[in-house]
Amino acid sequence: FLGAGYIQMSKDEYPDPIDPRRTLNFGETVKKGIQWLMNHQDPEGCVGERGTKYMYNHSVAALALSEPYGMTAMQTLRESAQRSIDFLIAAQNPGKGWRYSAKCGDNDTSVTGWAVMALKSAELSELSFPRTAYDAAINWLNEATEPNGYYQVGYNARSTGKVYVPGKNEQFDHHASMSAVAVMSRIFMQKRKSEPALGGVNLLVADLPEWKTNKIDFYYWYYTSLALFQYDGPEGPMWKKWNEP
Repeated sequence: FLGAGYIQMSKDEYPDPIDPRRTLNFGETVKKGIQWLMNHQDPEGCVGERGTKYMYNHSVAALALSEPYGMTAMQTLRESAQRSIDFLIAAQNPGKGWRYSAKCGDNDTSVTGWAVMALKSAELSELSFPRTAYDAAINWLNEATEPNGYYQVGYNARSTGKVYVPGKNEQFDHHASMSAVAVMSRIFMQKRKSEPALGGVNLLVADLPEWKTNKIDFYYWYYTSLALFQYDGPEGPMWKKWNEP
């Protein structure tokens, strides 16, 4: 909703396509979502329950709190958004990235990508955090990136290859999802088109979306869309090659 330009004060109303007698108010939807997140934030700033993989949830929630604050500058949102970013910083492994739980010592590119998205939103929203958090995340990406000119990025180590859950999805094709995460993250943090590791975009445009059973991968499509749009969208050749399929 926020990405489409709707904020908690939006007055736009639309007829419900299922029940035309009912009117939908997107601003009210956004307001309720933000309030739910704030109501489920603990004293340390963590949003949601601390289950087995809670840093995924918290990172996305921190992004969802930073965005409306940046779009509206409402002071009632600032404290909650800032505390969510403070917890994200406190959870980062020293000198590296993030994993499923706070400061657990393990790192993975997937959780780190969500954390970087939240920090980038915080930066744009003028929330505070140390820039060393970016330096540490880049350290992890460098460690996970193959230096062979293709710049393939691993999941929880360099050269991890295909990542799957046995008995669940091993039949699906491998995609360079972590390379997409890394390209997006480097652009957000380094803001430098000359970074050699951005050459990973070539892996992405070599594997375009196909609506075939074993090739459907929404996670890969999501992050590659973000990465390539940041790289040369909306008119660049990489983005156009990806966006059409």
